[in-house]
Amino acid sequence: MRHTDQKTNILYLLYIYRFLNRNQIQSLLHHKQFNRVIIWLNELTNEGNIRRYYNPKWVTVPAVYSLGVKGRKYLKDHTDVKDVNPVLLDRIWRERNVSTQFRKHCQFIADIYLSLTALTEKTKATLHFYTKTSLYGMQYLILPNPDAYFSITEAKGNKAYYFLDIFDDLPARMALRKRIRQYIEYYENDYWQDHTRKPFPNIILVAPDDRFKSYLYRQIPKMLDNESELHFYLSTWEKIKTMGICKETLQKVELQDR
Repeated sequence: MRHTDQKTNILYLLYIYRFLNRNQIQSLLHHKQFNRVIIWLNELTNEGNIRRYYNPKWVTVPAVYSLGVKGRKYLKDHTDVKDVNPVLLDRIWRERNVSTQFRKHCQFIADIYLSLTALTEKTKATLHFYTKTSLYGMQYLILPNPDAYFSITEAKGNKAYYFLDIFDDLPARMALRKRIRQYIEYYENDYWQDHTRKPFPNIILVAPDDRFKSYLYRQIPKMLDNESELHFYLSTWEKIKTMGICKETLQKVELQDR
């Protein structure tokens, strides 16, 4: 591959998010020239550095991309590209076989990051955002790792931390309760508190629809002690797709509503 900063950035973005569509890649690159991004993507695809997933019958749906075999080798060989874990590069052998829903899941996380970027730029706040790829292997972090961990520092200096978990279509209710229980046990065992000076993060759970969101809203208070300082916030795929993550799309779970 002919080395260019932007083409390397595309490979790194696909390493971080795993699956991205063409529009997301352009937004994440902060690049205004649509045609130039298309040229890079075509070159990287033809060279075998990335894979393209596209159905010509759906002309209004942008192509989706993931890291390819040669892109894996490029990132593995170029140690100047920081924060790349060679172990995670081996995921590319499985990417062709993952479900369409998983691809959408990865793209949804990128959408959330872009919405938070727009929000923090508007409010002059500072955002730090880490995907599951970035969190891999981090000591004392809840297992399984959240889909993302991020912090927002407001212009006045106030700082808040968040864990983000996204539930796909029609998860088993037992799986929902299990994940809530994992967060409660993680908090009560002081793993975070004993190894970081940061306040325990707020927990954002994104449900596939309002029915599952209502179920979570009823169940979480039943699983928490009255004195618990854990804070859960709920939303749905549709709300966040439409408006992003913001005060208007997050509902705090209140213990007194149990």
